[in-house]
Amino acid sequence: MRMSDQGNSSKLRLVPALHRAKIERKDFVAEGTQGELFPTRRPRMVIFIHFPDVTEQEFREIVEFAEPSYVIELRASPRFDIGGLDRRSAFQAFEKKRITYLDLTSTSMGTSDSDALVNNFSEFLRASRPAFEKPIVFLTSQPEEVRGVPQRVLEACLQFGLKPDSVYEVPRFVTSTPEPVHAKSHVQA
Repeated sequence: MRMSDQGNSSKLRLVPALHRAKIERKDFVAEGTQGELFPTRRPRMVIFIHFPDVTEQEFREIVEFAEPSYVIELRASPRFDIGGLDRRSAFQAFEKKRITYLDLTSTSMGTSDSDALVNNFSEFLRASRPAFEKPIVFLTSQPEEVRGVPQRVLEACLQFGLKPDSVYEVPRFVTSTPEPVHAKSHVQA
């Protein structure tokens, strides 16, 4: 190995691997409460569930663990067919947890007009003045994400005094920190 190669090899680093993070009940419990005995859901939390990347288990865990006040539909094609889940079982889960499902796309007639979605959401906020005592879930897909709908939804929340203190995305991917790679010099005598 040449001397110039030695200097470059000591700067090698592995790219951190992304792995899918497990959804845990404690992610949705307000700090300072006795989470296991008397769990209080985190207020001012916004959750974006990204279809079709979410798994059935992740979707069910969000409904069970977060117990959101609303599930708000932003997808142009609102389908729930992931794994063994279907529309009927999703709505049964919402009903069991007393979650209000709001379809903001129903007036769009299958189109994905981001201005209409944000206007519909703003109108909902203006008319309903929802309390932000529990998380609010938004269902998105790639077309809405590309058009910046999630960011615009957060901005609309701020306009109406709903100040999210955290944004949680599903699926969640986190990096694992790799150890630095130290190249060993093999010098032949």
